[in-house]
Amino acid sequence: YAFDKINETNDDIQVEKVVMCSRNVSPERCSELGWSEAEHDWKNVVARDDIDVIDICAYDTVHYPAAKAAIESGKMVICEKPIADTYEQAAELVALAEAKNTNATVCTNYRYMHDIRCMKYLLDSGKLGEIRHVYGSFTMDWAVDVNGWMNWRLDHRTSPLGTLGDLGTHLIDMCRYMGLEFSEVCGMSEVYGRRRPCDEGFTETESNEISLFNARFDNGALGLFELSRVSGGGNGMIFEVHGTEGNVRWEKRNMNSLLTIPDGSWRYDSTPSGEILPYDYGFEREFIQNDTFTLLFRDFLSQNGKAPTLRDGAECSRVIDAVLKSDREKKFAKII
Repeated sequence: YAFDKINETNDDIQVEKVVMCSRNVSPERCSELGWSEAEHDWKNVVARDDIDVIDICAYDTVHYPAAKAAIESGKMVICEKPIADTYEQAAELVALAEAKNTNATVCTNYRYMHDIRCMKYLLDSGKLGEIRHVYGSFTMDWAVDVNGWMNWRLDHRTSPLGTLGDLGTHLIDMCRYMGLEFSEVCGMSEVYGRRRPCDEGFTETESNEISLFNARFDNGALGLFELSRVSGGGNGMIFEVHGTEGNVRWEKRNMNSLLTIPDGSWRYDSTPSGEILPYDYGFEREFIQNDTFTLLFRDFLSQNGKAPTLRDGAECSRVIDAVLKSDREKKFAKII
């Protein structure tokens, strides 16, 4: 995607949607979605002088080259995660954006969930005491059939980091958003559908479908994380933080409440997140996931300094690199 004519009037950001770029998009579909033009080659979009902002949401291996080209051309960049295939590439994007003084963000939108902001408030305020244990799980089941059709998320040529890059980035970023920095990890991954049917017949893949890893944080806390596309139960996401004075658990299926255990209690109580931290987004209704994208784009386009940065994306890549190294070498890996 690309945007043009960014203006601010009375705090409202006015955006003109100019070009929608996809290999398969038609002018008719673009018009239905409110875009002026269709394009099939992202390089043509980046080269245009009348485009101010590029939103990169193609498959994973396009993120790094497209972001690099857009930043070099002086455009603002919104990049889906992971921002690159390796930490080395991600660090290059960070340095380039800083050198060009270009506003760029990574779309780690889950930090905009109101429940996640509430968890951060509980940690920052010290209400949970010293953090000792973190647990995160993001599991799906759509790839459990090893004979299921190949798509780009399962193909190492388009998604080399697999579930770690797609699902793990969110949990890693949540931890960092809470102020929990990773110091070492120990992981293992697996591919079950290594040969899947496709338009050409069959294709081989090494992109991980499940990845599990343990972690130690700088503050001494330990963590356990599960990422999977082959686990039953549908789209399940859980994030827990346990401290010396309290515990909190978020489940995506209950998007507007947190499960909390006050000090001295032995069971979770469901607490509406609006009672922990009042809504301050300009609406009073219950929060939905689409709101996270709206809020991220608002912060980014207004350049108020609140949006996640490419450096946040690079730090996620640093942890992912270490998990993959641990899996290859069958030992703990330091975050360096």
